[in-house]
Amino acid sequence: MSVQKSSRSMLARGLSILRCFRPGELELPLSELARRADMPKATAHRIVTELVREGVLERGEKGLRLGVALFMLGARVPRQLKLRDLAFPYAEQLHHLTRGSAFVYISDALGPDAALVDAVRRVYGSGTEPGAREEGLASAQAATRILHAYSGRPVLPATTGRPGPGDPARVRHQGFAIVRSPGGTVGIAAPVLTASHTAAGALAVAGPQGRLQAVKAASHLRAACAAVSRALQRTPELASVR
Repeated sequence: MSVQKSSRSMLARGLSILRCFRPGELELPLSELARRADMPKATAHRIVTELVREGVLERGEKGLRLGVALFMLGARVPRQLKLRDLAFPYAEQLHHLTRGSAFVYISDALGPDAALVDAVRRVYGSGTEPGAREEGLASAQAATRILHAYSGRPVLPATTGRPGPGDPARVRHQGFAIVRSPGGTVGIAAPVLTASHTAAGALAVAGPQGRLQAVKAASHLRAACAAVSRALQRTPELASVR
């Protein structure tokens, strides 16, 4: 282990463990947390024990999961609350217009993935949990593509062949990102933009491919995101949100 890694504070190591969880992952075993956080298993065990004691991690049947205390802290973030208040009425409208589940995401300052703020989920038949999980994953992947494309970094065209659906230049050109899962779920996302044209977050919809009409859903999404972006840019404390 390098001197730099060994000298990291306990706080930094604890945060690195919390960042190991990816969208859609409910629980992770200790060995996987240690691997992703790049630390010895014994060190990870010691830190995890402290995090469980503080309530930011919980023990589940198959490993560790994020705890309620972490959720309570996140729910108090002022910018998240205000952005959620602006976007949630449009998410409800999207839910009714598309007949799919609708989601509000913000950019995650700690990592490359979109962070879920709130959702309006459709009513499921049998197999509710797998359907909800797949829609959540597809919407999160689409929102993450949006945040990458509108990150403020230069966007270069694909160097070889036709650009794929997640290519940043293509996403910016069409104004939305779309993800189709092997299980037949489609997720579509569009950006909520700051005055500098970077993404503060995204709205997304997801549902079964035969139920969700992608072209109409993308049109509704872009209109909703344009309205939220205008409201965002009129709100001084959110005008420069990242």
